[in-house]
Amino acid sequence: MASSICCALVASLTFAAFAAFAAPCSADEAPPITVVAGARGALAYRLSQELEAAGLQVRVEASPAAAGSGGLLIVIPEGEQGAIEIWSDSSGRADLVASVAPDGPLDTRVLRAAELVRALRSTAGAPAGAAGPAPAAVGPEPAAVAPAPVQPSPVAPPAALPGEAWGSPPLRAWAPPSPPFALPAAPRAPLVEVGVAIALGWQAPGASLALDASLRIWPSARIGAGLLADLSIIGPEIEAAEGKVRFRRSLFGAELALAPIERSRRFGLVLSPGVGLSYVSASGDARPPYIDSDESTFTALVYGRGEARFRLIDSVVLTAGALGGAAIPPVDIRFAGRVISTFSPLASFSFGVVVQR
Repeated sequence: MASSICCALVASLTFAAFAAFAAPCSADEAPPITVVAGARGALAYRLSQELEAAGLQVRVEASPAAAGSGGLLIVIPEGEQGAIEIWSDSSGRADLVASVAPDGPLDTRVLRAAELVRALRSTAGAPAGAAGPAPAAVGPEPAAVAPAPVQPSPVAPPAALPGEAWGSPPLRAWAPPSPPFALPAAPRAPLVEVGVAIALGWQAPGASLALDASLRIWPSARIGAGLLADLSIIGPEIEAAEGKVRFRRSLFGAELALAPIERSRRFGLVLSPGVGLSYVSASGDARPPYIDSDESTFTALVYGRGEARFRLIDSVVLTAGALGGAAIPPVDIRFAGRVISTFSPLASFSFGVVVQR
């Protein structure tokens, strides 16, 4: 009986000692780093990859409300002109501890943010008592000795302790020296845009379905130039007593692109007046005694179109557009010398996607 009681007592003491040593180890685990992506999914994904490659735990959230307490919080800006901010709430309140200014390419900004986070995490993980080992024994205090006068020399500023790093101003590592006067940071607007859309159109002979392809180059943030190709997929058919005609038209245009709203924002608007060349063809199936005939011609076209835009991710934009124009000169469609329709005004409504680089 005494042997059983001794064994139980030894097991209880062993379990208590193990729990006492295991609790501090789990408490020392650093909380994961939270990246608030917002509308910049591609940038958040690239930054999380850089941090995970350094062995850090990272989680991506859509908003700051979804992030847990403790650790570092990286907030990605909505547009290109915003700074990447790094916050810490380990002291019980949210403090801005570092930020990356919106200058330079996107890859450079991601690397700067990753280096800042690694530096902050390594500073926070340094032990507080790393100054040196404690004395092994307490002895009598030595007599005070007057120090010899020494010549003052320049010294480096003392390093900030872990507790002081969180309350210090935002770090500006890897940033260029400040200019003598303030310079506004200009947002980086995409230079090239390629778009594809499906257009439902109407012209004098009837309704049609077309595929729109566009290319725009923006040498300026709000003014650019572009090309448009509108290719017919399904065209209208015209029937009369003499027979039936299948009508097709295509448009190839050059246009001026104007952006009244800054293109790097979530919502945008692009207006494009242009001129082009339209290819018009008519294929007739005649009833006897008339003979089948196929005819085609070119005509000039003046048009204008507008696009309302919604940014889906960093470089992909959804568009809803409208186009209106007129042929100069108009093209008459005849059956046996009789005009049955005239192609001149046209309109279309389109839905598509634009990729920006």
